[in-house]
Formats: sequence, C-alpha cells, structure tokens
Amino acid sequence: MNTQIEIKTAAEYRAEAAASLQEREDSFQRCDTDGFLTQWSCGLNADLARTRANIVEAGNTAIFLGLYDGERRVRAREVFTQYGTYCWLLDDEEAARYGRKFLPMGENSRVQKKLGLREANESAPAWAKLDGHGTGLSGNAWVATFRTGDKWGSDAQLVK
Repeated sequence: MNTQIEIKTAAEYRAEAAASLQEREDSFQRCDTDGFLTQWSCGLNADLARTRANIVEAGNTAIFLGLYDGERRVRAREVFTQYGTYCWLLDDEEAARYGRKFLPMGENSRVQKKLGLREANESAPAWAKLDGHGTGLSGNAWVATFRTGDKWGSDAQLVK
C-alpha cells in the first residue's frame, strides 16, 4: 500500500479548491437542490484544498495547542477520554515530574495553575484530511488538521 502524500503548491491547492467550488455551483445550476450531496461534497473538498494550501504556505505547519512549563514544552498530547472530553496525556517522564499521567485541559484549569503549567499556541508540522464518523446521511464529515511530527510536541515552536 502506497501511503506517500503528494504535496502540491499552495497555488495548485487553491486552484483545486476553486474547481471544486465551480463544480458545486454547476451542480446547483443543473439540478437546484436535488444534487445537495454533490454540492456538499464539492464544498467539503474545496475546504480541504484551501486548508492544505494554508498549511503549505506556512511551511507545512499549522497552529496547535501545546502544554508549557514556562518556555519549556511539556511532553504531552491531547487525547479524547471515555467521558467525551479531551485532556492532556503526559509521557512517562513528565508524569513522574508532575505526579499525574492525565491533566485537564483549559486555560482556567486549577490543576494546571497549581503545577505551574499553561496552554499556549504553537506551530508544528501538519497536514489535513477529511475525517468523520457515522455512515450515510446520518454521518458527519469535516476537514481535520493533524500533527505529522512528534506526537508529544517536541518539534513544536511556541507562537509568541
């Protein structure tokens, strides 16, 4: 299986987005709202192409949330919990340092403040894909930006 990603230029992605939007408009003109699935998917693909263009223009990076102790990036990543929320998962070394494996997310977290931690925007290697859940018309789909580098964020740069 070939998992190689073809990276285009930002201009090529923007042209792809424009073509998808034109295809959506053409579908609407041909069939009014009867072609809503075609129109919806063309709009979604246009969003994907625009997001990829933005990532390429930013040097194949995007903005994410990171966990910091002063200026030091804590080796932590966001995880989705069984309770339907997100939290920080610390790697083993960081968990030993802070005495916890999981930390609540949010700028108002009392736990983070007590430990001297804070959340901040960071730039990290990234890419975009279509993501979703469910099936058929009962499903949801969206453009998701994800990290392509170190899952713990050690390759991220703090955005000041």
